[in-house]
Amino acid sequence: MPVVAESERLPRLHALPLSPALLAMAAGRLPHPALWRCRSGDPFYVYRGAGVPDAAELIPLWDWHSWALGVRERRDGLEFLRFSIEAPDAPECLARTEQGLWARLFDALYEDDLDLDELAAIAEAVDYRHWPLQLSRREDAEPRFGDGLEHSRWLEEWVAAVDTSAAAD
Repeated sequence: MPVVAESERLPRLHALPLSPALLAMAAGRLPHPALWRCRSGDPFYVYRGAGVPDAAELIPLWDWHSWALGVRERRDGLEFLRFSIEAPDAPECLARTEQGLWARLFDALYEDDLDLDELAAIAEAVDYRHWPLQLSRREDAEPRFGDGLEHSRWLEEWVAAVDTSAAAD
């Protein structure tokens, strides 16, 4: 996948329908201090020789440990991707909308055992409007998460539902 030039990254992101909060995170500014848990640094790997998946042009968002996160435009909307710098040919579509991406990130934040009041404050800071429902649905589903596979299935279904809702707005 070709990568947008580093000098064009932020202007290209600003041309997409992304929230001020997501744009701030891509620029290295956190809308809430606890969001450091979802971002380990500016996109470094993709601009320093790491492999990237083949396909449409990628606009890097940020690095998350040994993962790179980015967004690409498709004919039918945006696609938020994550891929390992060690296995770039196996990218994972995290979401098809920004709200779906926040659903994924909030699942990770919840897994980090953040205080529920802090999670609510983060949701407000980034305008993630599905957090209260996500929390309720997750609490209902958690008893079935035994082996981890059920959690993955639940999260896929939840992100798809958020993407569908966000696309309809």
